[in-house]
Amino acid sequence: MNKNTIKIENLHVSIDEVQILQSINFTVSSNEPVCIVGEGSSGKTTLLKAIAGLVTYQKGNILINNFTSQTNKKEKNFYDDFGIMFQRDALFDSLTVWENVMFRELHDENETKLIKKSFDFLRMVDLTKDVAFLFPNELSGGMKKRVALARAVSSSPKFLLLDEPTAGLDPIKTNKIFSLITELCMEANMGVVTISSDIENALKYFKKIILLSNKKIYWEGSPSRMKNEKDENVRKFLLN
Repeated sequence: MNKNTIKIENLHVSIDEVQILQSINFTVSSNEPVCIVGEGSSGKTTLLKAIAGLVTYQKGNILINNFTSQTNKKEKNFYDDFGIMFQRDALFDSLTVWENVMFRELHDENETKLIKKSFDFLRMVDLTKDVAFLFPNELSGGMKKRVALARAVSSSPKFLLLDEPTAGLDPIKTNKIFSLITELCMEANMGVVTISSDIENALKYFKKIILLSNKKIYWEGSPSRMKNEKDENVRKFLLN
């Protein structure tokens, strides 16, 4: 099975003439889920949006399975390759769970078929089919996160981009979400990029950690390397 890869080369991003990211270089592959960490305003969300094509970059390149994002846009819908989970879930309040999960296909297939398909994706995130007919305001915070994750994978994407997928959850629910993400990465051959403020669980569940600081990548490596890192700034970040 071929790996799905994202390669970031010398990426620079400015918004309203303010530089947000500078000289960013790293690679994501489907057998190595990546977690991006860093202090507030370090550019984490901007980097995720740049990968997804939602923010324009001024210099450098983003290669998606060896195609530049610009070339990929011309050849097919760029977003078909991506499943995105937003920090605040972004579920549609007026739609049922199954409609949220199958949102991309609501106008393409008959309702009965879509409902059955939604059951499969809900099962993937450990939710029963009964949940499919509820509305978002009837769900707990952890259930909303899992529905958002089910929606993100419902188009069978090659890449999963997740912005603070466990924000506001208790430790048990947090562990469940992170466990589901890493399982999906391996089972479905997805490249996964996650932003998280939860460094403890980032070290537990991800294979590569990237620390952003002052618009650049300050440190990159495996969780085991990070735990044993002697650099004072990395140690300080781990203790925060």
